[in-house]
Amino acid sequence: MKWRALARGRAPLGHVGKPSGRVVHSAQRLRVEVAGLFGEPVRARRIERALGELPGVVEARANEHTGTVLCVLAPNAPTTRAEVLSILAEHEDSQGPPPPSLSRIAESAAASARDMIRAYGANGSADDEDDTTPVTPWHARSIDELTQAFSVDLQRGLTATEAHRILREVGPNVLAGIAPRTALEILTGQIFTVPTALLAGAAGLSVLLGDLLEAGAILLVVGSNVVVGYFTESRAEELLDAWSKFRVEWARVLRDGVETTVAASEVVPGDVLCVRAGDAIAADARIVEATDLTVDESTLTGESEPAEKETAAVVEDAPVADRDDMLYAGTVVATGSARAVVVATGSATELGAIQRALSHTADRAAPLEQQLDQLGRRVATLAFGSSIAVTALGLLRGQPLAALARSAVALGVAAIPEGFPAVGTTALALASQRLNRKGIVIRRLAAAETLGAVSVVCADKTGTLTENRMRVAEVFLPDEGLVRVEYGAPSSENGAPPSLGLVGEDGRRVPVSSLREIGRIAALNADVELDERDAITSGSGTERALVEFAMAIGYPVRRRRGAAKRVREERRSAERPFMVTVHEHPELGRIELVKGAPEPVIERASVEPSERAHLLAMNEAMASRGLRVLALAWRKDGDPKQTHEAPLVLAGLVGMRDPPRRGVREALAVLAGAGVRTMMLTGDQARTAQAIGAELGIGAPDVYSRVTPEAKLDVVRELQDGGAIVAMTGDGVNDGPALKAADVGVAMGERGTDIARAVADVVLAHDDLGSLADAVSEGRRLYDNVRRAIEYLVATNASEVMVMLAGSVVGAEPLGPLQLLWINMLTDVAPALALAIEPADADVMRRPPRDPQAPLFGPARGKKLAREASKMAAISLAAYGIGAIGPGASLPRARTMSFASLVVAQLLHARSCRSSGSQPNPELHRALVASLGLQAAALGLPGLRRVLGTTPLGPIELSIAVLLGLLPTLAREGKSLFEPEPPIVVDRRGMPAGSTLVRGDDRHAPVDWASSPVMFEEEARR
Repeated sequence: MKWRALARGRAPLGHVGKPSGRVVHSAQRLRVEVAGLFGEPVRARRIERALGELPGVVEARANEHTGTVLCVLAPNAPTTRAEVLSILAEHEDSQGPPPPSLSRIAESAAASARDMIRAYGANGSADDEDDTTPVTPWHARSIDELTQAFSVDLQRGLTATEAHRILREVGPNVLAGIAPRTALEILTGQIFTVPTALLAGAAGLSVLLGDLLEAGAILLVVGSNVVVGYFTESRAEELLDAWSKFRVEWARVLRDGVETTVAASEVVPGDVLCVRAGDAIAADARIVEATDLTVDESTLTGESEPAEKETAAVVEDAPVADRDDMLYAGTVVATGSARAVVVATGSATELGAIQRALSHTADRAAPLEQQLDQLGRRVATLAFGSSIAVTALGLLRGQPLAALARSAVALGVAAIPEGFPAVGTTALALASQRLNRKGIVIRRLAAAETLGAVSVVCADKTGTLTENRMRVAEVFLPDEGLVRVEYGAPSSENGAPPSLGLVGEDGRRVPVSSLREIGRIAALNADVELDERDAITSGSGTERALVEFAMAIGYPVRRRRGAAKRVREERRSAERPFMVTVHEHPELGRIELVKGAPEPVIERASVEPSERAHLLAMNEAMASRGLRVLALAWRKDGDPKQTHEAPLVLAGLVGMRDPPRRGVREALAVLAGAGVRTMMLTGDQARTAQAIGAELGIGAPDVYSRVTPEAKLDVVRELQDGGAIVAMTGDGVNDGPALKAADVGVAMGERGTDIARAVADVVLAHDDLGSLADAVSEGRRLYDNVRRAIEYLVATNASEVMVMLAGSVVGAEPLGPLQLLWINMLTDVAPALALAIEPADADVMRRPPRDPQAPLFGPARGKKLAREASKMAAISLAAYGIGAIGPGASLPRARTMSFASLVVAQLLHARSCRSSGSQPNPELHRALVASLGLQAAALGLPGLRRVLGTTPLGPIELSIAVLLGLLPTLAREGKSLFEPEPPIVVDRRGMPAGSTLVRGDDRHAPVDWASSPVMFEEEARR
């Protein structure tokens, strides 16, 4: 906490209490500047309450505008100034912004001038004073160059004074992080949409009409949409926050020759980090000492296996994954220990570079949002144009201006579907709930629909397609040959398989007893720790895999590790790429166990030259399948003091890998059948990536290895430029930029990093990529249903506009303003919402993705909607004509008959918009029955009749109106019986060049086109 004295005060300046800084005090007054108080009213109130509880405190005021606290003590108060300062220290925030002051501005200006002079003196120019990156990157510099650059003694580290000076210059070692969306951001995202604006306009127009009840009803619809969307997305944000993991808080550094634990935020460039197994790295650092050091960099590079580290410099252009002499912030030490000089902190680290890439990556609007936006503008244009047309025709006939204004406003309201935004929001919310029950958390409602439009899935390998844990996959035994290991489903807490099968090359079952020696070496020659339940609590991924394999074949690992004491060990090194341990075995005596790289171990084994060649060839064959191969050997009579070159007995070769997740291959096959292409983007080695890709059915051209975060982002953008809708899956920090840039970012919930989850649109709670196929299916169902509901709304509201326009041409007003508003409230909301939850079509996952650039409905569909709207308008006008010219003709009767027939026609039209599936939709039946019941009340209840301007109809008149309303449905049902609709033909000639659906081999189309209900031009020609 930085304590600063204020410019005013009577007493001499001095330091009070433990913290250092400026404090001005009189006999009873103490005024202190507290770090983190500026701009924090909540902190100010807490400080006031805490000080007010001290005995003898007369006044305590904390000012969030100046960042200072005034405390007035009574004469002879028992509370000392030191106690006051102690309370304030508990409420400080050392990372909080300081309040502005002239002195700080002057200090900042002076510091900037010094930096410019320093930069000019070092480089001869001040053109790029902010660029502190050396000409030669740190990973390519020698240790001597490193120590000279930072003026640091590797045996003593920085002094405390130097560290504090550097901290003031470069700032704390923190990243701003990815803040979750605030409640205001979620709320504004729900409000500022075109459909909501249209409804707000409808409410305003209703107010102009004097119908406050209608305006209130419309605003109720708007409010319900906003509330549903807000709470659905807020719940996802709460779940995301609950997943947040503990970050790096502390670091061990050398200060004044003593290893000291400091806050990670206080680590500075030049500090000597001291790390050991299990430590999280607090900053980027160049290694100067290393002992058996491996680091888990999977979240940063995508490597499934811990990277082996050493002190030797690497070439300048080495990618992050190949910089063996560097430690990076956010990674974790798997084995060994090291010392390293910090070269970058905060935003200057590799994590900071990824965060900058995130800040420059813009979100893309969902396809449905774009389509609804376009449709909303068209509807608004139609409403405005219709109102102008009605007004113009009325003026030509000399009708009163007030009446024309009322009719024009009513027609504008009628043209705007009240159910327009309700359909989208409700359908998205319900789809989100259904997906949530399957472990798929939708953070942004629009992402639920975008999933249905996805044409390419870019999947990270490690932790997404694979389990991110090594397992023994193959074993080569000199006597048995190659043995394939088949695991059962994991059931224990540490994930160890309860059983396994051993299958030989000829398909026969290999007895577990033949792997006894393999199990012994794997269990004893390993640096792992076990708890009382045999769960592995620490150890590298490779050694965990070996020990778990020993457990699975029945070797008593914990008991034997306790009985066979280790008396000597020689760890792996660059000169000796294998590990040697010597044990006092209770049955075999003193034994020497060896585990390491196959070539040198085989060289030390007692095998014939021909057998040695065969073993080396087998090692190469296993490695070509993406396995990490180790040779295991042993001998009796090991020397407890040194390793002799006596021949070893080769137990066998063990091949390990990070296996694919269960169900992933099947899920990718389902996606392929739906025309969705899967690409693998990984930072892992090419051979490993190709092997996993082949096993999962991903072709070699779609496997990208050694991919950096920037390259992942480039791949996503290139696909998008080609017209693809891209879903990016990932769990690491390195996936962040691509997750944000993708149309749908999909992060892992359990193993995913905070950054990955924060920028993603969708989070898989159980890291189950197989559920992605369910999400795509749900997204397609959602889009189909929203399109059906929108088509229904467009057709029914267009029929109302046609009725009013036709009436204006002949000088009539078939429907009154309140009748139009009643029709909208009755037919636009409940039936449309029921259509939005229709069951999925039977072929929903047997058709290729839709073209994202296509309109919500094309010209052919538009013509069909116009025909349907014309039919409904025609029967309404016919009913009006019958009521206007028949016996007892009157304007109220004509309007009532037109009103009744149009409502019946519109409600029954909802049945024609249903899906092609055979499952019933009881919600639609309920909506239609309820709506027809309300319409009957409007025709029968005197109070409603007076409000709507209707008149009682006789049995004959009512029957005529109802029969006319039934005609479009009867005609449509009859036509479907005798003339089935032809199969849909998707014309790809009109699709944009480079579209993912227009490729030479058309890899995105289902393989079973002939059996798919969706036919293409080629099938149609046949």
